[in-house]
Parts: sequence; structure tokens; C-alpha cells
Amino acid sequence: MANRARVVVLDPVSPDALADLERDHEVVVRLRPSHEELLSLAVDAEALVVRSGVRITGDVIRSGRRLRVVARAGSGTDNIDLSACRASGVQVFNLPGVSAPAVAELALGLVLAVTRNISLADRQVRAGRWNKPQLAGPELENRVLGVVGFGPVGSHIGRFGRALGMRVLTTVAQPSPERDEELRRSGVQRLPLGDLLRSSDVVCLAVPLSERTRHLIGAAELALMPAGSYLVNVSRGGVVDEDALLHALTDGTLAGAALDVHARESGVPALADLDNVVLTPHIGATTTDAQLRLGRLLAAELRTVLAGGQAKNRVC
Repeated sequence: MANRARVVVLDPVSPDALADLERDHEVVVRLRPSHEELLSLAVDAEALVVRSGVRITGDVIRSGRRLRVVARAGSGTDNIDLSACRASGVQVFNLPGVSAPAVAELALGLVLAVTRNISLADRQVRAGRWNKPQLAGPELENRVLGVVGFGPVGSHIGRFGRALGMRVLTTVAQPSPERDEELRRSGVQRLPLGDLLRSSDVVCLAVPLSERTRHLIGAAELALMPAGSYLVNVSRGGVVDEDALLHALTDGTLAGAALDVHARESGVPALADLDNVVLTPHIGATTTDAQLRLGRLLAAELRTVLAGGQAKNRVC
């Protein structure tokens, strides 16, 4: 047991992943601990496993006297202090794209739910109210879908939109003639963000959270969207200024919004009282299939790193 690495799991992972990790390592599961407990857990940890629910700050990294790796069982690393990891020689890896199909499928579900008032209709029927005329929404065929970010998640969303007969627009961080040609072959047109917002009936956000994308969609951007349009966010809550979104939803600028991610992912969101909003608790990657894929790759990458190697998806 002495040579088994101590792996501390801080966010939920699949039971199969835990069983795989336990074959090689000493595994401690402490889900969503307080910051003080996290500092204590990090002291003897050689690996920390997180998703999006726990922040790995610089003081956590510095308290990890034996810490060698922080594993992000997902794509984004905005909840990890990468500068502190570099300074301490702690390797960080993520698993980009593994859960993209699951997130994109949820995005499609949210588009349908908010445009066809599915959640509102469900609540009303459960309460014995049958207000069919008030639940009318638009059809998606021949409408315009704007996908902000066309990576693994965004490209899946674009394919779904095309399958529904929608015209698909996108904006990307690093445009090039080669990328434009690739998009054209897929039936997708690239536009600057402002033009995309002006032209879209439904806008889906699928970008990582960074200083460049924080509040990418604020009051000025929402004001560009046509009356009667919809916003769907499956990226990160910080990408949208939620105060500005609340105003746009209550003053009639937008017809509705659907959010799987939130600025504060606990308690009751400020948007919860609005009938034209669909809210889910950051479940984009939470399918049994995606969690099995993530679990297998997580265990394999940790095995490599803790044996002295480098992860294939090393971030720093």
C-alpha cells in the first residue's frame, strides 16, 4: 500500500472510474468540500480529480506538498489556477471533447424546450391548466441558428441545427481562409459576433470561459438580437452577464433563454421566476455514456502521470 498514490476525488465521477482508480491507487472521495477541508485534503494528495464544482486555487496547490497532478474530468480548466500549477511543477490535464456529444444533445433539448414552451407546459398541466393557445412557439425549420464557438460542442450543435433544416451561422476565435472553407463545406457561414447576433433566431453559446469570453454576452450584445429570439448557454455561466439577461428577458428584447450553466451554481437563480426561461443544473455532460468514456480516459491518464509520464491532454 505504501507505493500507491493518494488520489483525492472532489467531484462526482462514474462508479466504474472509481473502481478503476482504486485498483492502482489509494482513493479518497470527498465531494464538494469546504475550502478549509480542501486545503487539508491537498496536503497528502498526489492527485486531485475535479470537474466544474470545485475551485483549485493557488493556496490549494501550494498546500499540496506531494501534489503531482490535477485532473479535470471534462474540458474547461477555468476552475484551476494554472499559473500556480506551473509555478509548483504540478501537471494539469483535461479531457476535451469527450462529453461534447452529450452537451450538444442537451443544447438541442434546451432549444426545443424554450422555443416550444415545453417546461412551462409541463408545469401548467401538472397544475391542471390547459392553455394551448398561450403555449405556441416557433418552428425551427428555416430559422437561423447562431453557434458562438465551433469546437467539439459547437460543431455538434451545428450539425443538429442543419438536420432540423436551420441555417447555421458561427463565430470562431481564430478565423482563417482554411477554416472558412471547412465551414462552408459543412454548410455553415462564419460571421463576426455582432452580425451573428443580429441575424440569429436562436443563439447557442459553446465557448470556454476565459478573460476574453467573460461576459462576452452583455447588455450591448443582447440589444443586437432580434425581438423574439432566444439565447441558450451550455458553455459557462460567466460567459453571460446574467443581470443584463434578466433585463432583456423582462423588457421583451428576448423571447426566452435556456441555461445549463450559471454564474453561481447553487441556490435559486435570479431567473427562476420567469416563465420564458428553462434552467438545468449543469448536466450537459451527465449522460451514462459520457461518464463511462470520461472515467476510462481519466483512469488511463492518471495511471500514466502517476507512473512518471505525461498526459496526452496536458494543459500545463
